[in-house]
Amino acid sequence: MFYMTRPLPNVFALPIVLFAISYWLRGQNKPFIICSGIAILVFRFELALFLGLLLALNLLQQKLSIDGMLKIALPAGVSILAATVLVDSFFWRRFLWPEGEVLWYNTILNKSSNWGTSPFLWYFYSALPRAMAASLLFVPIGIYLESRVRPLALSALVFVLLYSVLPHKELRFIIYVLPVLNIVAACACHRIWLNSAKSAWHGFLALCAGGHLLLNVGVTIFLLLISGTNYPGGAALSRLHRLELETSNVSVHIDNLSAQSGVSRFMEIRDSWTYSKDETMNYTTSELDRFTHLLVEAKNKHNTELWNALQEDFDTLEFIDCFNSIGIQYNSLMPVRIKTKPCIGILKKRMSAKVSVKAKAKKAGTKLRKEKKAEAKVKSHEIGDVDATVETTDSLLTLETPLAKDTEIVKPAEIEKKEAGDQAVFNTEFVELRSVIEQRDREINDKNSVQTDDDDDDGVVANVDEASIELGLDSPTKEINFQELRNLALGKATQKTRAATKSKIRRIIEQHYRGKGRHIENDSKEQQGQKTSVPGGRTSMRQSVKSIIKQEKIKEMIEQIATMDLTQMCNLDVVSTKDCLKQVIDKMDEKESKSIV
Repeated sequence: MFYMTRPLPNVFALPIVLFAISYWLRGQNKPFIICSGIAILVFRFELALFLGLLLALNLLQQKLSIDGMLKIALPAGVSILAATVLVDSFFWRRFLWPEGEVLWYNTILNKSSNWGTSPFLWYFYSALPRAMAASLLFVPIGIYLESRVRPLALSALVFVLLYSVLPHKELRFIIYVLPVLNIVAACACHRIWLNSAKSAWHGFLALCAGGHLLLNVGVTIFLLLISGTNYPGGAALSRLHRLELETSNVSVHIDNLSAQSGVSRFMEIRDSWTYSKDETMNYTTSELDRFTHLLVEAKNKHNTELWNALQEDFDTLEFIDCFNSIGIQYNSLMPVRIKTKPCIGILKKRMSAKVSVKAKAKKAGTKLRKEKKAEAKVKSHEIGDVDATVETTDSLLTLETPLAKDTEIVKPAEIEKKEAGDQAVFNTEFVELRSVIEQRDREINDKNSVQTDDDDDDGVVANVDEASIELGLDSPTKEINFQELRNLALGKATQKTRAATKSKIRRIIEQHYRGKGRHIENDSKEQQGQKTSVPGGRTSMRQSVKSIIKQEKIKEMIEQIATMDLTQMCNLDVVSTKDCLKQVIDKMDEKESKSIV
């Protein structure tokens, strides 16, 4: 199915090869030789091995003489070769024989290995089983039962064996043998079906012969699902179109992997966008300045330096996954699971330096206001007193300077002097503000490092509000998002963000249990109630034991969720991340209940 839409030389040659084989089966030597010459000289020269074996069989069986072969082959070969050289030289605008250059490059120079190599028997243990599925089991049966197809089948298998000498292997190189082997399998099924009435055993074999076609359909659908994950480039560009739906004048660079895995000219649907597939891109600063977005291969051991450089000026919007491997799962209706890995990163250029400074100042002001509630006071100026109080994050960059009511009109020179003074004071205050923030960061880091040495929970905190205060989060009620969970599962989160994400997971678990009327141990409100209402301390001790047990359970749930791939459990295009987590919690409870029963 993959090659049905690929205009490759092998695909063009396939129908001509089928015509040649049909003429060979009928004993029509002249059209067989002509079709073979077209397939070999115009499209794929390696067909000389396969079709040459069939021609050699005719010569050995004396179905064709050497003189008769030369009388047909020489004029046909010269005519076909002249036609392909003239036509292709005209379109390429230089004198050449295209298939001759391919033969020289792949076989004589053996440079096809530059595109990858495979083991010698790869065609037999990988390519043919995937291409033919269950029908491959009937090939040896057909060769044994039907003598008329033996020469054709053995020629096809010898061709595959000879072509295995070439280190670079692709299924399309041997695609011509698939119809031949299907003929052999069909002969075996036909013979088994004719004998189905002889006994119950023959009837069972006939049922297997017919049922294997349904098995082939299932295998084809499964391989189609796997193939659907092999186009991360196309998926990345489609996703970028959705992310920047209302944005115009976008300039996106498409790297080599993206261009080879789904991106085509048909996907360039925005007239106001610029799409670039420059393969000579060296990702220098001057080259990157031309692009607002990048589609690049995900970070790996081969491009670590490139990603470190790109992350200085670009933000990562999303990662697009592609096929990685196949796993076995025992707790699902589908026993086989398709595992994926990040392949293509969607990057967006950050805002300008000026805007970036403002954003950093806003964030710093918010953090300082919540933790220290500091007030910035500006010294009095020559013209009135300027009182600047940090009431909002924007006040870090915009200071209100009300003039005294009795102030006289100021001359232009004095205005310039005042503005310069304001800027100097602002710079001084901002430096002081930044030093306070850096000091606070150092205190938090020291505190976190101490907690890390004494705690083995890997960032699993006992109280959401406490974690929010310690980590400097804006609010413990901030919604969790998929990217946080993804970074946590992939091990890309820092210690601080890992603890913050796990605290959000804890909050969702507790809220979900409360919504279902379940008793939650170790709630801050419950603890306060226990301190005021439980005398003696005996009941309090029992509650604390229950709390420890409940917290252990919640910690286990958090650790399990932290390693899950939510895309395999929920349709995140329909369900929010929070709702998906609730579904996962219910499944974990249900699984635990079944195990207890």
